[in-house]
Amino acid sequence: MGSILNKQHINESLELTNLTKTTRSKSVTENQDDFEECILVWLDSANQYNDDWIEESNHAREIINNLKTFDNPNDCINFIKMVVNDKVFLFVSHQYVHLICSVKAELRSLSSIYVYCDSTVTTIKRTQLETWAKANEPLITGVYLNSIECFSQLTEDVNDVCDHDSIPVTYLSPQIKNLNLKQASSFLIFHLFFQNILFHLSSSSSSSPIDKPEIQRILRSCFYYYRDNNKRSDEIKHFEQNYKSELAIDWYLRTKFLSRLLHKASRTQNFSLLLNYSFIFRDIQHLMDENKSIDSDSLQTNTYYRAQNLNADDLYRLRMNLNGIISINRYLDLCKTIEEAISEVSLKSNTLETVLYHFSVSHSYKSISDNKILLSIGTLFRIQHIGMQLDGIWHVHLNFMAKNDINEQVNTLLSEIDYIPHPYLTIGLVWDKIKQSSKADRFYRLLIGHLPKLDEETALICNYVGAIFRLKCQYTTALNYHQQALTIYQEKNQTNSSSYENIDRTYAQIALVYRDMGEILAAVKHFKLALKQGEEILGHVGEIYRNWGQFNIAQTYYQQTKVENNIGLCYIYQRMFSQALSHLKKETESISNINLGVYHQLQKEYSTALIFFERALEAVKNHPLDTAMIHSYLGLLHCDRRQWLLSLKHYEQALELYKRHLSTANHPTIALVHDGLGTLYLNKGEYRAAQREFERCLELQLRVLSPKHPDIAGTYNNLGGVFNEMGHYEQALLYHYEALAIATATLPIDHFDIKLYEHNITETKRKLAYN
Repeated sequence: MGSILNKQHINESLELTNLTKTTRSKSVTENQDDFEECILVWLDSANQYNDDWIEESNHAREIINNLKTFDNPNDCINFIKMVVNDKVFLFVSHQYVHLICSVKAELRSLSSIYVYCDSTVTTIKRTQLETWAKANEPLITGVYLNSIECFSQLTEDVNDVCDHDSIPVTYLSPQIKNLNLKQASSFLIFHLFFQNILFHLSSSSSSSPIDKPEIQRILRSCFYYYRDNNKRSDEIKHFEQNYKSELAIDWYLRTKFLSRLLHKASRTQNFSLLLNYSFIFRDIQHLMDENKSIDSDSLQTNTYYRAQNLNADDLYRLRMNLNGIISINRYLDLCKTIEEAISEVSLKSNTLETVLYHFSVSHSYKSISDNKILLSIGTLFRIQHIGMQLDGIWHVHLNFMAKNDINEQVNTLLSEIDYIPHPYLTIGLVWDKIKQSSKADRFYRLLIGHLPKLDEETALICNYVGAIFRLKCQYTTALNYHQQALTIYQEKNQTNSSSYENIDRTYAQIALVYRDMGEILAAVKHFKLALKQGEEILGHVGEIYRNWGQFNIAQTYYQQTKVENNIGLCYIYQRMFSQALSHLKKETESISNINLGVYHQLQKEYSTALIFFERALEAVKNHPLDTAMIHSYLGLLHCDRRQWLLSLKHYEQALELYKRHLSTANHPTIALVHDGLGTLYLNKGEYRAAQREFERCLELQLRVLSPKHPDIAGTYNNLGGVFNEMGHYEQALLYHYEALAIATATLPIDHFDIKLYEHNITETKRKLAYN
């Protein structure tokens, strides 16, 4: 099985630091390039797909490109239930409208219903339907006899709901002191994106105007999405041919395909799209910075206005964040008078509430006409007051906040992350911390894809990301990122010889990946390429030789580091306790307490060992991963003392901390806790429980480690031991042989583990012969 000593590393974040020295269904449109936040659903069993229908559907797509047609009401209802991120506008024939309205409470994304009647419906029946709808169903906008009236109303509603009223926002609750990172993540991620990523990447990647070929590349997906929509295709083509940086604000505000795409991307955190179109943001921001308004320069506070129709859910969310912070996640045009703002929204909706925002602004805006200003994206406001006035409109007063005003709150939230090596990586680290690793992984790929290709900062970030993936046990991905870094540094070194240190540092990172994979020879090779990095690398090489049982070689490396703990630990492995003690006493760190605990435990001086482990535990009480590790040591200590309940308690505490704070649930350190639990149950004589824990350990190891990793050999050996105790010698023998095969392929021929596995095979064969 091997000692737990060589399988646990104090504080995962240290090695990263040392680089510098009930679920809802996904939206049916979530996994495709859907550039609009509205869907038109058409339900009619009498749909005939002839030329007239094709003409009508083309007209419909000019209003909402995403058109879904159904002739079965149950299929239609199930589709709308699956929509999460978008607003649904429903055309429904008269025979199905009562069925739809009976389940509308389940259709949270349903925005408006348009009922149409064919020529078979009598005037009396139509009048009855209209009367019923007005009295009972506010979602129904009307009952229509022809598509012209229906499309006219749809156009007006979509312009209101999906164009003018589309204001992506995020909130930071007023209860900031009680918030954790997960609860504040939506606000925080957007704030970090605007502050650290969007303008920094767009300015670093290119300071010159975007060229036509690059626009064509970016627009390719738009042309495909709108391939059946002539009106939008013409709009995209016009943009492609005529876009000019100095007119970026006009293009942003008046081009429907572009505004819908960018607003939805902001609302759904589609950073890929936002970065693709970062040239627009860069150009707008350049115009705003270059031509600041007189009001902005004088820092005089002025009030501007914007009206919006909100549904009940969004209004409730706004009211719940009174005294909190709102981030406006788009460039927003504001009116200079209340009357102008009110005139831009429809006041006749049966289902929406009208809100008038009063923006008190001192800067971060630009005057764009006699009656309008443009507010900068990501601008923050304190929600000062919300109340309905006699005009029936909700008035919301927002006070401008500088980004620096929330630095303290942001830093408090980010303190949950152990280490942030570079500002660009913060978003990914937030997602990793709140266990949304797939989003984090996509973000890291996206980030590096938008960095300059042969830049030293790109190489540095590649190394950081490689280290992050190593700690997540995604070793192949980690190696790919480190190899990217190495390639950049080697290219740079051909023209400038100052990259040698960075190359060595990258070799060290590659070596750490190979070490954790169990590819020990490759690890030693790369560590030796990085020996100029000093004591840390010497310590890693010494650790490998120590684990191989080649203690003399290990000592030569450890003595160069002059780290007494490492030298003492090497003597512990050789059971040379007096020499070990003389070195361990020279250190005062918490790791020395751990090693002194191990020293006394191996001497069966359990009470003394307990004192040192408890000292170590007190020293790291604010570091959850280190705390978990020491709980594992205490679990092993109490197991040796046959104090089963105490041992179980400490292992369970270790397991809970690791699962909560490690970057992935599939981690070999978690497997080691199951290994310890297996040993506990084996020593207690609870063999089925021991088998279960060792099998859990093996399952985790096989997910993330090389199948030839020495730790896997140890687990096979442990399973063989369990089956030995249960008298299943043939099964035990298979496991012992598996352990030996791995060990002989990866360890020196005279390694203790190989001798142990050979001994276990001999003993098992002997027992088998007597049965």
